[in-house]
Amino acid sequence: MASKNEASNPVIGVAAPRGGAAGVRQALSDLRFELAVIGLLILTIGAISFAGLILRNSFVIDAAHASRFTTEWRGDAVLHGKSVVHAHRDRPLTWSCELRAGYRYPYCSYEIVLDRFSGEGRDFSHFKTIRLTLDYQGPADSLRISLKNFDPRYSRTTNRQTMKFNQIELPLHRGRQTIDVPLSDFKVADWWLQWMRLPYRLTHTQFDNVATLEIDTGNNAPLGTHAFRVETVMLQGSIVPVEQWYLGILGCWIVLICLFLIYRILRLQRDLRRRRLLEQVAKGEAQLARETARRDHLTGLFNRRGITERYQHMLVDHSDKPVAIMLIDLDHFKAVNDQFGHVLGDEVLASFAALLRSHTRDSDLIARWGGEEFLLIARISDVRAAVEMANKLRLLVAAASFPHGRLTASFGIYYCERLPEKIRPAIGFADRALYAAKEAGRDRVVLYDAGGHEAAAAKSG
Repeated sequence: MASKNEASNPVIGVAAPRGGAAGVRQALSDLRFELAVIGLLILTIGAISFAGLILRNSFVIDAAHASRFTTEWRGDAVLHGKSVVHAHRDRPLTWSCELRAGYRYPYCSYEIVLDRFSGEGRDFSHFKTIRLTLDYQGPADSLRISLKNFDPRYSRTTNRQTMKFNQIELPLHRGRQTIDVPLSDFKVADWWLQWMRLPYRLTHTQFDNVATLEIDTGNNAPLGTHAFRVETVMLQGSIVPVEQWYLGILGCWIVLICLFLIYRILRLQRDLRRRRLLEQVAKGEAQLARETARRDHLTGLFNRRGITERYQHMLVDHSDKPVAIMLIDLDHFKAVNDQFGHVLGDEVLASFAALLRSHTRDSDLIARWGGEEFLLIARISDVRAAVEMANKLRLLVAAASFPHGRLTASFGIYYCERLPEKIRPAIGFADRALYAAKEAGRDRVVLYDAGGHEAAAAKSG
């Protein structure tokens, strides 16, 4: 009993690791997929929880980076007013002005040019708020911010006033202050709408191509000195709306699920195609084996078995059609083998077979009947056409150049109005005609005389 246990243990010890390794590999494969799903879930939770941080987007203008933009300032002098503006290019975002009586609505403004009036501004449409941090000294209780948008449908680069004036009036007090304004609170200036007379569809606020940002003293600003020092102008928003972010995450999961389903379907289809391909290969190999059994290995023509099977198909499809059955023999072929050897003789046979294939129709059946004898079965209109076809082939053979030189052939023809049910007797009649052709001197065509049951010799062409 002990010997039996000792003998059985090694078998168990060898088989178990192989099965265990396959199981571990499969488990790891399944685990990789599960880990990928867990990783995607963690990423999804993070993308939802930190959406605000991920999507945060801002555009900042401050004194340190103001050199990237052109700054301009002006007062009401262009409208025959007497206000004076004081600003220095070496002190960006800082200016002062003295409003004086003269123009009905005295004002001064400071403008940050974002595009040098080329028509290519900044897209602020994805921002939600604008934050202005500044220090003000003066008697005013409000200021005005304008975001001027360029739209080629109504704006002209040669006239700044044609840019859309998106404006808002904000409360102001002395000292340092920070003002946050939603862009949705901006309105298009009434005077600008009345002057431009745009269609209603173009009268809403627009921030998709902001060319300049302007800060001025606002409506009803009192006369006197007004001093401004802007620390930062910051536009804040998100790269995309949060709703679109969540929809994008949901869409990604839907796409991943669809891709996984498509992958599984494609894999099943691939396995099915592979199985079908293997079946086709097996069928092809079987068909090739069957076809090889029907072909002569030297010439590639049908052998006796192959021509007999194909003749049965012809008999089923075209039994009522006239047919010419020809036996062709290469004249003095034994002398070719004796003089040049069997290797060259095989080349001659292959060349002759190629000549027959190239000068007959696809519907004609050609076979190597044995040795240097070939069989040709052709549907033909009448007996004269059969003889003409044979003579044409005979002349082509005589004119052709074979590996050893010139060659002739003799033809024996059996013609009948409809396909014989049995091919062997018909080939026998063609053989009798071929024998007569060889007896008559070779290199000629002989038609079997079915009426007299004798071989009638025809003149060689």
